[in-house]
Amino acid sequence: MKKVKMFQLLLASLSIMGWSLAVYALLLFDEARPDRAVGYFLSKGASVRLNWDPIQTVQLEYVIWVCAAISLISMIFNYYTAHHSRMGYWFNIPLLLLSSVAAGLYLRFFV
Repeated sequence: MKKVKMFQLLLASLSIMGWSLAVYALLLFDEARPDRAVGYFLSKGASVRLNWDPIQTVQLEYVIWVCAAISLISMIFNYYTAHHSRMGYWFNIPLLLLSSVAAGLYLRFFV
């Protein structure tokens, strides 16, 4: 197997792993956030959660930081391969890093 092909395979697997963790974080976000449409639930007499679920929120934060770490490793590897071969930069890796760091900082300081 050629060196460039192996680099592409490694970058693709890191990217898929990072984005799948991002999708899993979205599923955790749905479980961790407060309930929506509070007025409707209160008028029907159902119980609602008005605050973030502490256990799910901590788990969500860990998943987001792992996603940021994977995307940082992938971006460093992409930088190395772009300078040592003719392969270019991948746009999705910095996008995932930026969004996961922003979400992690939001959860750390505002929730």
